[in-house]
Amino acid sequence: MNPVEILLLRPVGDQPSPVDQSLGARLAAADNVLRETVVLQQDSFQDGDLSDLEKRLEPWAGKVRGVVGATGVSESNKLGRLAEQWGLLCFVANNNPSVWEGRSHIFHIGVPTSLTTQAVAENLVQGLGAKKVYLLHDDTEFQSLVAARTGGFLEEAKVAVRSQTGREDGWVDDVRSWSPDVLYLIYSEERLAAPMVRSLRSAVKDLPILLGRSLIRRSFFSALGEFANGLLLVDIFSRGAPRNEMEKRFGSMLTGQGVNLPTANHGFGWDAMTLCGRALAQANGEPKSAIDYLEAGVRLEGVTGSYRFSRNDHNGRSDFNPTVLSRVDGDKVSPCFTDP
Repeated sequence: MNPVEILLLRPVGDQPSPVDQSLGARLAAADNVLRETVVLQQDSFQDGDLSDLEKRLEPWAGKVRGVVGATGVSESNKLGRLAEQWGLLCFVANNNPSVWEGRSHIFHIGVPTSLTTQAVAENLVQGLGAKKVYLLHDDTEFQSLVAARTGGFLEEAKVAVRSQTGREDGWVDDVRSWSPDVLYLIYSEERLAAPMVRSLRSAVKDLPILLGRSLIRRSFFSALGEFANGLLLVDIFSRGAPRNEMEKRFGSMLTGQGVNLPTANHGFGWDAMTLCGRALAQANGEPKSAIDYLEAGVRLEGVTGSYRFSRNDHNGRSDFNPTVLSRVDGDKVSPCFTDP
């Protein structure tokens, strides 16, 4: 078959998530699995401008067969509607079900919050033996949901939980007096999380601190300096040996770009492009046949874990939860737990 053209669409700017997803997608298109079958096209739109997104996508509608969006929730929702309207196979990395809305042409491969929070709770209880966990979270809707769901799973396991937002006064003294076994800092912005980690490390020196996977960034650890050492991390990668040959190539290609600490968003971008390209190649470039292939229930491997889609599940993660815990050890990120 002739190579299939796939569009990578991202917002203009330097926000870390779309930047990392875009790099991962570009590297996947250059990987030896796809480079003979995929022709990568790229375009960008004004961040948050849904009308500009549509304006930028429309000229590609009769040319490309697939689109990968390095896009947020509202942008991905719009992209999915346009993909269905114009008959394109679409992949994005959001876990929010509102992105999908049952549309056949869009697949959204982020890890659902329910899976992540359950795995985190299990690791805290079974791996770390925590009996008391302090949840300190941002007051955004998403971070509040993460805190509530994590707390629910912990309480089911008979763990004592205390939860509050970091915007309330006196949280450092409250943490010190309550003496938790672990504090889970549920923030995603470096500028907010960094001073909180410094305050906690200064006030309660031996307290284990867990951070979400969005903060696994070299820039964040550099900003923390010595305070980064020993931090626990919600991760999507096993930071020991690569899980499969694809993950090995993924890491090697990122290193070639000067990136020695892959983020989840690098992986999501890679997997979105890989799954989109593979499905279209299997279907001789026909998006509808590619959807049928994906919905048939075949197990598909990516660098952020495995997937199995169906007509009722365009997320594909229900059978495969890739969430693990890692630890910052000096200038390296290592597995928090190792197999005996």
